[in-house]
Amino acid sequence: MPNPNLFSIVAADAKAAVDAITGGLRWFASEARLAIGWIDKELPGAQTALAALFQVADAAAGALEAHASSGLADVVAGAVEEAGGTVANLISASGLDLTAKAVLTAADVAAVTAAQSIAHSAISVATARLLGQAAQAAMKTSEPAPAS
Repeated sequence: MPNPNLFSIVAADAKAAVDAITGGLRWFASEARLAIGWIDKELPGAQTALAALFQVADAAAGALEAHASSGLADVVAGAVEEAGGTVANLISASGLDLTAKAVLTAADVAAVTAAQSIAHSAISVATARLLGQAAQAAMKTSEPAPAS
């Protein structure tokens, strides 16, 4: 009978969480497995965090595929390429050189996750600003000219 100590229960739960997340991936299954295998096995939670990032990326890929199939394929392709460069620049600015890493540490995973979050937030803020500026310009053009 297996020893039900706390460490083995936590390890089994973490493995089950990673398996559930990576098992649901359609687009990035092989990439997710490779990336998760690249994380230092001694770091609790890091594999689950990276698996969650791939889960979000998979959902985003499905949404982008829908946009691309509605006639926006060129826009989607350009946006993905540009976003990749932006995130790479953010990761590089954090001091993390992914190409020089034999394994990823929890801090490395945190840096990648932060870069993704910054890029996502920056796009949301930029979109909101653009809409706000457009609305302001539209309101100015629809105001009646002052009487002379």
